[in-house]
Amino acid sequence: MDFQTEIESLTNLVKIPVSVNGQGPLTFILDTGASTTTLSMKLAERLGIPTRLGDRPEARGVGGGIPIEYADVTISLGQLEFNQNEVYVLDLENILRCGGNYDGVLGHSTLKHCIISLSYKNQRLKLNKDNSSLKLDWSKFRYIHDTHLVGVPVHINGKGPYDFVLDTGAGNSVVTPRLAEELSIEAQTVPGIARGIGGDAQLKLAAVSTLSVGSATVSDTQLVVIDLSSVSPKGMLIDYGIIGYDFLRNFETVIDYPNQRYSFIYEHNT
Repeated sequence: MDFQTEIESLTNLVKIPVSVNGQGPLTFILDTGASTTTLSMKLAERLGIPTRLGDRPEARGVGGGIPIEYADVTISLGQLEFNQNEVYVLDLENILRCGGNYDGVLGHSTLKHCIISLSYKNQRLKLNKDNSSLKLDWSKFRYIHDTHLVGVPVHINGKGPYDFVLDTGAGNSVVTPRLAEELSIEAQTVPGIARGIGGDAQLKLAAVSTLSVGSATVSDTQLVVIDLSSVSPKGMLIDYGIIGYDFLRNFETVIDYPNQRYSFIYEHNT
């Protein structure tokens, strides 16, 4: 299936059309860094979707816990359906705090069944469950600390590899302060804040000559330097950093979840 996407200008989030229980299209964020597909509370109420409490009553969020409820729904993208998909139901406005109006997040619990291909340049998403026709230069990925996080080997200024998380929900690529210090990368404080589920942090940027994932390389770019545990619950699981929008926008990014492999196809951006 082939879908038109939209890149949110302020956040670089990827917006995609999704239907829930046959109702749609609805605006979801494509987030490979999210563990579970999530509906907003407003959407669940609007569609009359019954929710229930689960073993995990709350998620870490701004100012403390954010209540989690669960629901079983059918998620559809075009003709591709995921029946009885267990999803989170959360107060997304409080969690995302980025000014956008989103109905949900498409995360790993749904994506794990698929091969996805995302082109930022063409603003297109391909999603399917059949990989028989894909003849690409594949590399294997591994799940970071046996979680849902897709880990890829990264070199910075020729040094590495370091396991970074490939995250379409990240507006920028990130390096942890510990790795920046190890690589002698100087971070400069700039106006603004890095905003996340766990809170806010002062924004620091570091210039690097090269950022590479295998043979896919971006030159003369900047990384956000931040303690990820301060802005995201998943941050404490990430030892080195995140590959985000500023890198991914240069490529068609293909992730084959069932076979744990990925590929980057260079796209010239004008």
